[in-house]
Amino acid sequence: MNLIERYVTEVGKYLPRRSRADIEAELRSTLEDMLEDRSQQAHRPVDEAMVTALLEEYGSPKKVAASYGHAQYLIGPRLYPTFMLVLQIVAFAVVLGLTIATAIAFVKTNMTPPEVLKTLGEFALNLLGGLIQAFGNVVLVFAILERVLPPSELEDKETWTPAELIKEPHPDEVKIGEMIAGIVFTMAFLLVFNFYPEIVGIWLTDNGALTQAAGLSEAFFRYLPFINISGLLTIALYIYLLRNRFWTAATRWTHIAIELIGIAIAYSMLQGPSLLKLFPMSTNTELQATLTQIFDRMVPFILLLVIILSGIEIVKTLVRLVRPAKTSLPFQK
Repeated sequence: MNLIERYVTEVGKYLPRRSRADIEAELRSTLEDMLEDRSQQAHRPVDEAMVTALLEEYGSPKKVAASYGHAQYLIGPRLYPTFMLVLQIVAFAVVLGLTIATAIAFVKTNMTPPEVLKTLGEFALNLLGGLIQAFGNVVLVFAILERVLPPSELEDKETWTPAELIKEPHPDEVKIGEMIAGIVFTMAFLLVFNFYPEIVGIWLTDNGALTQAAGLSEAFFRYLPFINISGLLTIALYIYLLRNRFWTAATRWTHIAIELIGIAIAYSMLQGPSLLKLFPMSTNTELQATLTQIFDRMVPFILLLVIILSGIEIVKTLVRLVRPAKTSLPFQK
């Protein structure tokens, strides 16, 4: 892909999907016409130096994309691509969760036409409400980030050059998508376990009604304050990294400390009493006991996995601290 195509593609990342193709075609045509004019005036064919000079004069892709829109916005062009990615992931999770819940509801119905229609109607209403709520929450998070991050942090600090299109990213540069996704999902995790803990557990049909067979025990809620502290520290670190754009020794040590807190919490939960408790049921008691045993065995596995993954993350961070990665210069082969 030549520099013109790379440039047009980069501009397209910051444009709304519905108008992206038209603007890309217009921009590509404009740049090609300008190159042709310069080639005729210079009496020489188009070469890389001529393309580079033209793109430098035209400006950075973000600024060019912004020139096609309005200055006022709720979520700016820098965060918009990540906003769309996170929104799609959250919407998929909502649809998947409600679909599973509806499938369970179908199991407990008599499959008569009225019951089927009622269940489908509830699914449609819940899906609409869930998607609206998810959209509102994601927009709120990104709108806050748009205003927490000062304008100077959202703009290019250095003069843009076409070399930006092909140079390798700095190893200490923060991955904005990762940080924002981490903030969104950490907030969702904290919201569920602090405000809606009753939905977490095992659900079965009991006398034709969907009933919770097992849920979180009192032992889990003793750990919740520490989980909240770990989650809030993670969110604070990610927001700080978004503001500063690059990892430093201090932020890497902070990241290690947060991972160690997570390991300590997971280890304590692993050694402590069961995190699930049974609820009385009149039917399906055998299935309830079987599923509870399965979940009781899964919880230690999940906690061990958290410890292992956090340990791997700590090792990777320590390696970065001891041996910083080297970057390649633009156009270096």
